[in-house]
Amino acid sequence: MAEWSERYLYTESNVDKYAPESGGVYRLIYASENKYYVFYVGQSDNLHDRLKAHLAPSEPNECIKKYLHNYTCYFRFIKISSQTERDKVEKEEIEKFNPVCNSK
Repeated sequence: MAEWSERYLYTESNVDKYAPESGGVYRLIYASENKYYVFYVGQSDNLHDRLKAHLAPSEPNECIKKYLHNYTCYFRFIKISSQTERDKVEKEEIEKFNPVCNSK
Protein backbone atom coordinates (compact mmCIF):
# COMPACT_ATOMS: atom_id res chain seq x y z
CA MET A 1 0.00 0.00 0.00
CA ALA A 2 1.04 3.61 -0.47
CA GLU A 3 2.69 5.56 2.32
CA TRP A 4 1.29 8.55 4.21
CA SER A 5 2.47 11.89 2.87
CA GLU A 6 4.61 14.35 4.74
CA ARG A 7 2.78 16.65 7.17
CA TYR A 8 2.03 19.91 5.34
CA LEU A 9 0.89 23.22 6.77
CA TYR A 10 -2.84 23.38 5.99
CA THR A 11 -3.10 26.33 3.61
CA GLU A 12 -4.80 26.71 0.23
CA SER A 13 -1.44 27.07 -1.50
CA ASN A 14 -0.11 23.86 0.09
CA VAL A 15 -3.28 21.97 -0.86
CA ASP A 16 -2.78 23.21 -4.44
CA LYS A 17 0.88 22.24 -4.34
CA TYR A 18 0.77 18.84 -2.61
CA ALA A 19 -2.73 17.31 -2.58
CA PRO A 20 -3.46 15.09 -5.58
CA GLU A 21 -6.73 14.99 -7.46
CA SER A 22 -6.94 11.28 -6.72
CA GLY A 23 -8.76 9.28 -4.08
CA GLY A 24 -7.51 8.67 -0.59
CA VAL A 25 -7.82 9.18 3.14
CA TYR A 26 -6.61 12.26 4.96
CA ARG A 27 -5.92 13.48 8.48
CA LEU A 28 -6.37 17.03 9.74
CA ILE A 29 -3.89 17.77 12.51
CA TYR A 30 -3.34 20.64 14.92
CA ALA A 31 -0.23 21.61 16.83
CA SER A 32 -0.25 22.49 20.53
CA GLU A 33 2.84 22.85 22.71
CA ASN A 34 5.06 21.15 20.10
CA LYS A 35 2.79 18.10 19.90
CA TYR A 36 0.53 17.08 17.05
CA TYR A 37 -3.03 15.82 17.38
CA VAL A 38 -5.41 14.44 14.75
CA PHE A 39 -8.73 16.26 14.99
CA TYR A 40 -10.42 14.88 11.87
CA VAL A 41 -10.08 11.92 9.52
CA GLY A 42 -11.86 11.85 6.18
CA GLN A 43 -11.78 10.36 2.72
CA SER A 44 -12.56 11.48 -0.79
CA ASP A 45 -12.29 10.42 -4.41
CA ASN A 46 -10.53 13.79 -4.97
CA LEU A 47 -8.24 14.73 -2.06
CA HIS A 48 -7.38 18.15 -3.52
CA ASP A 49 -11.00 19.29 -3.83
CA ARG A 50 -12.04 17.88 -0.44
CA LEU A 51 -9.14 19.50 1.43
CA LYS A 52 -9.90 22.83 -0.28
CA ALA A 53 -13.58 22.51 0.69
CA HIS A 54 -12.70 22.28 4.40
CA LEU A 55 -10.91 25.63 4.13
CA ALA A 56 -13.92 27.38 2.55
CA PRO A 57 -16.17 29.65 4.64
CA SER A 58 -19.02 27.30 3.73
CA GLU A 59 -17.47 24.37 5.68
CA PRO A 60 -20.47 22.86 7.52
CA ASN A 61 -18.50 21.14 10.31
CA GLU A 62 -18.26 23.76 13.07
CA CYS A 63 -15.67 21.68 14.93
CA ILE A 64 -13.31 21.72 11.93
CA LYS A 65 -13.83 25.47 11.51
CA LYS A 66 -12.98 26.04 15.17
CA TYR A 67 -9.70 24.14 14.95
CA LEU A 68 -8.70 25.82 11.69
CA HIS A 69 -9.37 29.23 13.26
CA ASN A 70 -7.71 28.62 16.64
CA TYR A 71 -4.67 26.46 15.87
CA THR A 72 -1.85 26.00 13.41
CA CYS A 73 -3.13 23.06 11.38
CA TYR A 74 -1.61 20.51 9.04
CA PHE A 75 -2.77 17.77 6.70
CA ARG A 76 -1.48 14.37 5.63
CA PHE A 77 -2.93 11.95 3.15
CA ILE A 78 -2.53 8.52 1.66
CA LYS A 79 -3.56 7.80 -1.93
CA ILE A 80 -6.04 4.92 -2.19
CA SER A 81 -8.05 4.38 -5.37
CA SER A 82 -10.39 1.64 -4.11
CA GLN A 83 -13.52 2.83 -2.27
CA THR A 84 -13.57 -0.40 -0.24
CA GLU A 85 -9.97 0.16 0.87
CA ARG A 86 -10.65 3.88 1.65
CA ASP A 87 -13.59 2.86 3.86
CA LYS A 88 -11.38 0.35 5.69
CA VAL A 89 -8.46 2.76 6.23
CA GLU A 90 -10.73 5.64 7.27
CA LYS A 91 -12.42 3.42 9.88
CA GLU A 92 -9.04 2.21 11.19
CA GLU A 93 -7.72 5.78 11.44
CA ILE A 94 -10.82 6.97 13.31
CA GLU A 95 -10.51 4.06 15.74
CA LYS A 96 -6.77 4.76 16.18
CA PHE A 97 -6.98 8.53 16.78
CA ASN A 98 -10.58 9.04 17.97
CA PRO A 99 -10.61 12.52 16.37
CA VAL A 100 -12.80 15.03 18.18
CA CYS A 101 -14.37 16.42 14.99
CA ASN A 102 -15.46 12.97 13.73
CA SER A 103 -17.86 12.36 16.60
CA LYS A 104 -21.42 12.60 15.42
